[in-house]
Amino acid sequence: MSIRILAFIILTFACQPSIAVEVIKKSSSGLCHDSGSKWYSRTKNFTAYSSMEKCFASGGKAYSGYSANPQPNDALVYNRKLFPHWLDDDSDCQDSRAETLISQSSVPVTFKTARQCQVTSGSWYDPYTGNTYRSDDDLDIDHIIPLKWAYEHGASTWTEYARGAFANDADNLIAVSLSSNRSKGDRGPTEWLPPNQAYRCDYLKEFGKVMDKYFLKMTASENRIYQKQLSACANN
Repeated sequence: MSIRILAFIILTFACQPSIAVEVIKKSSSGLCHDSGSKWYSRTKNFTAYSSMEKCFASGGKAYSGYSANPQPNDALVYNRKLFPHWLDDDSDCQDSRAETLISQSSVPVTFKTARQCQVTSGSWYDPYTGNTYRSDDDLDIDHIIPLKWAYEHGASTWTEYARGAFANDADNLIAVSLSSNRSKGDRGPTEWLPPNQAYRCDYLKEFGKVMDKYFLKMTASENRIYQKQLSACANN
């Protein structure tokens, strides 16, 4: 896709109205999770609500760390809720997490129910570690460019619509082990690289592709380090 077309997409996002897309998940244990909960993506058996208030009204309780009254300056700092993710844009019951697992498995996946909404097993090669996993329970879906990193490098000015597109873009999603995703956290390539050294140069290139696609910019010091990393790859 050309830069001109990509620029048009980004400009189109800027013209879209902010939309409410978050699903509140009430877990089997009775806890209500919005997308700010660290357990949100791992909560698979749930009852859906359109707001935390409705979830509470049903008898649910707030997850640990939930704040019903954010501070006034919260809009000026990163919050995971700013990036609606694990969306089901085509309404086929498979959200972007499930679709990533389906597309990246080297064998046909199996599903929890006949509706084929939730993936349970397959075969996934995690390039971060070099290991292969068979169970969905062993995996996280990593954002190659972390959401917080994106926010701090340009996405803070985007609309909610644009952030949702970024957070669910297949080009930025990869199935990896729980441990590798959590060791990476919200760090960029100048602070973290995959423990599997054979994949590091590919990771740097993939990071750069997504960064260019969304016109994200490194700081001058980060870019100096990043360019040295790329140069080292070119010399190998």
